Amino acid sequence: MTADPIPLMTEDQMVSGLMDAMHLAGWRYWHIRRSDRGLWMGHRGWPDISALPPRLDGPLLVIEAKSHRGALTPEQGQWLALLHRAGVTTAVIRPNRYDRALHLILDGRSDAASWEWAFRA
Repeated sequence: MTADPIPLMTEDQMVSGLMDAMHLAGWRYWHIRRSDRGLWMGHRGWPDISALPPRLDGPLLVIEAKSHRGALTPEQGQWLALLHRAGVTTAVIRPNRYDRALHLILDGRSDAASWEWAFRA
């Protein structure tokens, strides 16, 4: 018996798919496509997607998308930890977690308990 292959998705593909699902489900979301080319101020490492659920009855959800082998930068890890302590639901999504994340997004869930499995990479 062989293990299921790990889906090969890029971070950009995951971000696009997650935001498509958010759009379909009525979320309010924000993403900067190319932060390396944009004019911005502040600390590096802000998560890829910031979003509020459709009914606005749950906390802010932030998602950092990473490829199968991608590592969080120290700045990304620090932002995720600080946001988590502040009551924001945080998630690190990799290709093998993508389907589970899509299900929660389409269900309109941003509560920390639903996303606890994705708190750390």
